[in-house]
Amino acid sequence: MSSSDNNTAASAGTANRKPVRVWVDGCFDMMHFGHANALRQARAMGDYLVVGVHSDVEVEKNKGPCVMKEDERYAAVAACKWVDEVVKDAPYVTTLEMLDEYDIDFVVHGDDITTAADGTDCYQIVKDAGRYQECKRTVGISTTELVGRMLLLTRDHHIRGSRAIKSPIQG
Repeated sequence: MSSSDNNTAASAGTANRKPVRVWVDGCFDMMHFGHANALRQARAMGDYLVVGVHSDVEVEKNKGPCVMKEDERYAAVAACKWVDEVVKDAPYVTTLEMLDEYDIDFVVHGDDITTAADGTDCYQIVKDAGRYQECKRTVGISTTELVGRMLLLTRDHHIRGSRAIKSPIQG
């Protein structure tokens, strides 16, 4: 068999293969490069990336309030070049039924544990079913970190501003 025959056979095998569908879910509040890096890694593990974004109600119940409204978070995720499809109002705890509904082969999440309000691992069901893979979390960036920085900057700004403005009484 010639090398061109090998290439044709290889491409035919690839063409007949079912595309690997990967699921990632999350809040994606204040979408940042850590989120994008996780989506990039997940997309590299398959052929088609489906991203579930949790509703404001689900996030509030399990994690606390978001800075961005859910429609803003849906739009931010949809704008990411590695995302093929966005699922709105994704459940906070990932279920096998939901993965089957979207024909998902496996779930990808960062190497940090995510728990629901009751303390259970949000991915334990899919881990137990062998449909879970991890990607590396981007160190030094998170929505919590960004909000903390913003609060510190605002506080420092107001402290500096109050020292700079003298009261008319002080002269």
